[in-house]
Amino acid sequence: MKTTLIICEKPDAALHIAEALSENGEVKKFVKYEIPYFEVKNGFERLIVCSAIGHLYEVDVKGDGERSEYPVWDFTWKPKHLVERGQKRQEKFIKAITELAMEADAFINACDYDVEGSLIGYMILKYACKGADVKAKRMKFSTLTAKELREAYKNLMPSLDYSLINAGMCRHEVDWLYGINLSRALTESARKYSGKYSTLSIGRVQGPTLRFIVEREKEIQTFVPTPYWVIKSKVNLNGEEFEAEYKVSKIDEKMVADKIVEDCFKKEGEIIDVQSKTYKLLPPPPFDLTQLQLEAYRYFKFTPKQTLDIAERLYLNALISYPRTSSQKLPSTIGYKEILNSLKENPQYKETINELYDLKELRPNEGKKTDPAHPAIYPTGIQPKEELSGRERKIYDLIVKRFIATFGEPCLKKSEKATIKVN
Repeated sequence: MKTTLIICEKPDAALHIAEALSENGEVKKFVKYEIPYFEVKNGFERLIVCSAIGHLYEVDVKGDGERSEYPVWDFTWKPKHLVERGQKRQEKFIKAITELAMEADAFINACDYDVEGSLIGYMILKYACKGADVKAKRMKFSTLTAKELREAYKNLMPSLDYSLINAGMCRHEVDWLYGINLSRALTESARKYSGKYSTLSIGRVQGPTLRFIVEREKEIQTFVPTPYWVIKSKVNLNGEEFEAEYKVSKIDEKMVADKIVEDCFKKEGEIIDVQSKTYKLLPPPPFDLTQLQLEAYRYFKFTPKQTLDIAERLYLNALISYPRTSSQKLPSTIGYKEILNSLKENPQYKETINELYDLKELRPNEGKKTDPAHPAIYPTGIQPKEELSGRERKIYDLIVKRFIATFGEPCLKKSEKATIKVN
């Protein structure tokens, strides 16, 4: 019987894949070096599904050398536990995967389909699986639903996605070269100047970001506020109250502002001009990651990292599609009506979805942004098996409502501007 080893990025994803690919629903769980993995049968094939916990390999200096020595140009990829302290668990993952690879005839990278996931799987196949990268295949999916995982396994890419792998390697290697050389130069310079040793860190992103912060702080410290006055008034028109603003948005002198208020206070005015504008407002496009993070901060004050962490948990529970996407496109292949029918099981969304079904056609209002790897973020329609936390419920509800809203009809919005003359 042929044995295939499937490498996943996270343990939760490994379990979903094992359950989806088991032909009879039976999933056997085993533990090796305290690391869980799964075995299932698929036709005449034995599938071993194991996972990493993020990166198991990273860039480090080739050979031995003084830690203060720079510049350093020779590097290699090493197991993470040999580079960083406190990474003993990563060592156990590598040992377990290496032994499982000895039983395998074929290999599949089923890590997240993005730069980091492609690189994580490649490094494991290359080093832990002793060169299996050259014959490995790639599994591409955007949700952890059983249907999509089976389709992804049925339509495997014949080889690894080397464009993403090379992009990931380049980023890590450039970050390492930049960081190690400038950090060592900065640390040594500070030691020579002060006579004391303290490790100082700088990086390709860290340095420019720090500069932005310093420049902004200098602007704040040197800012001299200039006072100005804004005039607003409450206007009664046929018993209805409106707020009006003076035609000059900012007035530099208080005496001038006071005189205007004195001349207008409790006086009658005459509407001398009315400008009316009607325009069409399209439904919002589906979420990409950035827009989801902006909306989550706007409504809930969640930081971008908090939103991404929550979205990734929802993805690993098969409730939403892959969140690290820059796409605002929803291809019809995801099954609009199937997802909406499933969401209707929740009474909270039922009435709004029924209104959509009265429309002639279900067509989402897509944005301009695309992503070759994944569509926009959307709910899978699968109902939560466990109760979501308060924060998870808020992000899930935000994604569901945005998905539903993208299918709505455009609305007409009218704005009117009146000019009032007083005295």
